[in-house]
Amino acid sequence: MASSVLIDSHFQHYKTLIDAIFKELHSLTVDLQNEKLAVTVDDIRSRLNEPFLFVIVGEVKVGKSSFVNALLQTDKEVCKVAPDPCTDTIQQIVYSETEAIIPINDYFKKITLPVEILKKIAIVDTPGTNAVIKDHTEITERFIPTSDLVIFVFEAKNPYRQSAWDFFDYISKEWRKKVIFVLQQCDLIDEEDLKVNVDGVKRYAGQRGVSEPKIFCVSAKLEQKGFTDESGFHGIRDFIKDSITGGNNMRMKIQSLLDTSKRIMGTIGEGLTLRKKQMDIDEEFRHKVNRLLDGAEIKTGGQIDNMLDEVLREYDKITGDIQQEFEDGLGLTRLVKKSFLSIFNEKESLKEWIATISQKIEVNLRPALERKMRDGVVNIADSVKQMAEIIDIEIQKSKKPIMSNNQVFGAIASRRQDKLDKLHANIVELTAEAEAFVSNDALRKSSNLVPNLAAGGGLAVVGGILAYIAQASIFDITGGVLAGLGLLGGGLYTMSKRNKIIREFADELYRGRTRLKDEINEKLSQYVKEIRIKIDNNFLEFDSFLNNEHENLAKLQTQYDNIDEKFKNLTKELEL
Repeated sequence: MASSVLIDSHFQHYKTLIDAIFKELHSLTVDLQNEKLAVTVDDIRSRLNEPFLFVIVGEVKVGKSSFVNALLQTDKEVCKVAPDPCTDTIQQIVYSETEAIIPINDYFKKITLPVEILKKIAIVDTPGTNAVIKDHTEITERFIPTSDLVIFVFEAKNPYRQSAWDFFDYISKEWRKKVIFVLQQCDLIDEEDLKVNVDGVKRYAGQRGVSEPKIFCVSAKLEQKGFTDESGFHGIRDFIKDSITGGNNMRMKIQSLLDTSKRIMGTIGEGLTLRKKQMDIDEEFRHKVNRLLDGAEIKTGGQIDNMLDEVLREYDKITGDIQQEFEDGLGLTRLVKKSFLSIFNEKESLKEWIATISQKIEVNLRPALERKMRDGVVNIADSVKQMAEIIDIEIQKSKKPIMSNNQVFGAIASRRQDKLDKLHANIVELTAEAEAFVSNDALRKSSNLVPNLAAGGGLAVVGGILAYIAQASIFDITGGVLAGLGLLGGGLYTMSKRNKIIREFADELYRGRTRLKDEINEKLSQYVKEIRIKIDNNFLEFDSFLNNEHENLAKLQTQYDNIDEKFKNLTKELEL
């Protein structure tokens, strides 16, 4: 009878146009480096010219294989039927002039048969939704996106098993596929109980958002025995022809593809949105790090200034006392006394007095300045450590990306995480360096950061003073000048030079003070600058990643918008 024919031959509508759009969509998935979506889109394109695809799902032992054999109206046993559960793999049944079983892998095989109806439709028969078969769900899901119709087969006596309805939730929510429900083996249940179970399926479907589910009660056994009026297959074939395969309803196949495209585009759109959101967060993170670094530079600059003030106050205090002692020692009475006593005791000579002054500079000034600088440098280094720790906290915060199972966002999130992990490791290393710097021997380990306080037996910063004194005429007092002029004459000669010597001593102290200030400021400022550069350099790889991602995201968004616009235009055209 005509109504039992599932397929009309017409299939040209929109095929070329939709193939071109899916070609662009495949290119987009490749650019997204998303292998799973790329395979799905490629499968869809490859099946545009293939027969209509029906996917049969249901629990074990509900009669799926018998249903397929009866639906196809062939005398061949297309799907093997046995008392025990025999569909332990995915079976794709397609037309071929030769009959063959082609194993694809442990969980999937292709069956080719010279059955006329298979020129127009292909069947995917699946293991039971409750079957314990490794990976069968994943392989089944491979066919769902490209299917034209998903047929849920229930045992008429019990259509309430949870595994089947859980799988239905996946089908309806994830891929929005066209679904019908079949209560198989209805000859084994009385009419009243069958009506109750039909109402139950309606209720279950309604709870899942299907307001008017298509439900067919069939008996494969009656159909194959020739009781076609009682088997219920007449109604399901009419439905398939009217709504899926017949006449101008080829647009239904296109609509199915468009529904699939909505799912794919929705996934990609969500992923791009998440990537943009993460990009904004990452850019704010970088701005925050720069603000922290700027603030740390200002803070350490203030610490350097404070430390310099402390060091210079200590310098002024100690050198002031030494200068006063130096000035007092150049008084006439003391010079004469030292000169006289030096005749009998060499240790009382002016040379020895100058050595004592030098020793006081060494003994008093050096440790005091070292102590002040140690305290200041430790504070600065501790600030550097705190800055690194604060930045690491921000890195740790950023390492927690926007949580999403979106497969588009997953690949980029993984690469982003690798960059942040590396950045975290570098900052931790920098923090460890700062911790070593603030240990008790900080100055010894970081002597290059502060001026050398001891050189040639005296302070480098006042070495010029001692050099001048060593060459000055004051040493002549213990030589021929004093002997030739007598004590008074020697004293008068020395006093005439006294003011110049004192002035030169004070000037050299001031020059030493300036050199001390400049050297400390220069080296510590350079240290802080180098730390800033080091931290900035640690971010170079992450910044490069962000720049590339920004460019890629803009390109991908443009591709996505163009494809989305084409899909929308095609949908509008179909509606007309």
